[in-house]
Formats: sequence, C-alpha cells, structure tokens
Amino acid sequence: MIRAAYVHIPFCVSKCWYCDFNSYAGLEPVYDDYVHAVITEIQHAHDLAATRTHEHALGGTPAPPGEPSGASGPLTSVYFGGGTPTTLRAGQLANILDAIRRTLGVAVDGEVTVEANPGTVDAHKLSALRKAGFNRLSIGVQSFDDEFLRSIGRAHTSAQAIDAYSAARKAGFANIGIDLIFALPGQTLDHWRATLDTAAGLLSEHISLYELSIEEGTRFAELCENGRIERVDEDVRVDMYELAIEKLTAAGYEHYEVSNFARPGYRSRHNTVYWLNQPHYGFGAGATSYIDGTRARRVAHARDYIAAIESGSDVIESSETLYPRARLGETMVLGLRMLDGVDLTRVRDEIGLDPLAEYASQIVDLTARGLIELTDTHLRVTHQGLLLLNDVAREFV
Repeated sequence: MIRAAYVHIPFCVSKCWYCDFNSYAGLEPVYDDYVHAVITEIQHAHDLAATRTHEHALGGTPAPPGEPSGASGPLTSVYFGGGTPTTLRAGQLANILDAIRRTLGVAVDGEVTVEANPGTVDAHKLSALRKAGFNRLSIGVQSFDDEFLRSIGRAHTSAQAIDAYSAARKAGFANIGIDLIFALPGQTLDHWRATLDTAAGLLSEHISLYELSIEEGTRFAELCENGRIERVDEDVRVDMYELAIEKLTAAGYEHYEVSNFARPGYRSRHNTVYWLNQPHYGFGAGATSYIDGTRARRVAHARDYIAAIESGSDVIESSETLYPRARLGETMVLGLRMLDGVDLTRVRDEIGLDPLAEYASQIVDLTARGLIELTDTHLRVTHQGLLLLNDVAREFV
C-alpha cells in the first residue's frame, strides 16, 4: 500500500555554499512548464497504479510478500521538498497538490508539508498555502546568527526567520518545523547554544538538526581546499550534538531520530515512511520513488525532466530492484536511525527474513561493544551507538 508522496521542487533564489542538493537558481522561465510536467507525471502514476491493481484483480502475478500491489486508500503524507518549493507561487503549489488530491487522494487527517525559506514567504503567501491544504510548514532557518547566515550564503536574516515563523502561526499553521545546521566554520559551542535557546523559545512542533558536511562541488569545498575555512574539530562537533540533545529534551522535545526532535504527537510522518523503508511515490526532477520493491530516480535537471515528460519519453534515470536480503539490510540501516529502533516482528512479517538470524554475529559484536541493545521486540542503538552510527550501519550493509 502506497500512502506517501514526495514532490521535488528544484528551484532556489540562490545556491547556498554548503548545498549539494538537486537545486538550481535562475530557472524562473521554466516554472510554469515544470508545474505542468509534475502534474502530468502525477496523472501518469495514478494510471499505472490503477492498471497494476486491475492486473492483480484479474489474477496476474502477485506482488512479492510484503510489497504493495498498487495504490490503496488515500495518502496519509504528502511532502513538497527542494530546493525551495516556495520559490513557486502559492497557486502553482496548490495546483500540484490539487492534482495529487484528485488522482491519488489525500486522507482528511493527512500530513501535507511544504518546505520554505524565510525570504520566500510572507503573510499573504502563507495564508494562501494554508487555505490550499498545506498543514505543515518546514522552515529552513539554519541559524539564528546573522554572521553565520551570511557565511553560508543564506539569503535571509535571523529577524526574517522569526517573522516568517510568526506569520505562519497567524496564517493558521499549527504544525511547524525548523531546520538548523551546526558545526559551521568558526562556530563555537556558545554560538550553538544561543541558536538552540532561540529555537527552543519559539516552541515549534519539530526541530531538525544537521551537522555540516562539506561536499565535493560546493562553494564550501572550494573554500576548504584553498584554506579559507576550516572544519570544526571532531570533539567540538560531538559536544555540539550532545548539547542539542540535552537542551531540546529539557525543553520538552522527544529525540526520536538521530537528527530529529518533536513535541509529543508531532513526529514527521513523512520522514518516518523513509526510516521504515516503506513504499512511496516520488514526483519531479531527481525525485526517487519506491514502489513494488523498485527504487527509481528521475532525471535530475528541471529542463531535462520537462523535456522527457513533454515528449512522452522515459523520465527514469536509474532504478534498482531490491530483493529480500538487500531490503533487509537497508531496512536495518534506516530503522536504527530511530531511537525506538527496528521492530523485529514487523520486519520479519514484511520481508520474510529474521534479522536476528541474518545478522547474528554482527548483533553479538555490536552488543558487546555497547553500541546496540536488544529488547523483547526491538533492536536499537545505545547513546554511544548514536554517536557512532556510521560504524553501526556498516555492519548491516
């Protein structure tokens, strides 16, 4: 059963210096064509799902155990990510959401998220988005320190971020998340503490924290190579992460995933689909879908995506079918990101393999090292395992 859909909007006002996401600035002339292409793809996906369901009803080859056999029931989560979705007009985003609602259906209590950067929204746009059916807003704040915002190429100020948050509340958004980045060049523990204090004081429903990673091809990679910036010391990075856990949990947030904190009842429903390795639609340039055991990625550039849709050619750039053993490994790696851990019964039922048998030696070793623990129902990381999550994950690849 496919209950989630992701829509990628690959446009930005400008490219941030740390960003290696599939996003592009200066493509305003193709916005309308892109919206039309995404709507066309949504309709095509609906037609394919209807065909699969019909084939199964006629006695065609059944889906593998634990895999969806076509769409069934309305979506419980829709997520517009980017890029910066709010570079588009509210009406353009509403048209895409309407297409999803008409063709795939959205549950009455569905979580419908749109990402936004503070400089791309105002009271009018936020009100229009809320009226269109978006009920969760994820704001890319990154820092509440103007010096650091400038140093990473962000196009907004701390005051604009707070104004955007306030305007979203007034527009009726009762579920708001904010994103923050730590371990920025030159950032100290005191700088990070101040940002955490401001974030906690806003009382948003969700906070996501990301440790800066300097990726090849970014402006930051160039600056680092030229010696103009330096990475924050590893011990300081760990201290920053632990400080965030301490302050946010003390402020009433549940630390439910390695990088994510939520007030009770406000975990990200959409991201949980990914961490549980469950099927989902993906629409738009560079978006990845996971349907009937196959993960498929669309062509990355917006112009190429539009051309493929308009010509009726294959929009899929690459795909991979995951068979049970590969699915199990991926499910373990993703599931161990959640502090609840991996539900062993669910995994056995969905995939048909027993994690305790398939990874017996790894589990014994990681348990002896104090990195994971086994309960009656779950396998989960310890606090030390959380700090060494990459080491834990490698054992299940």
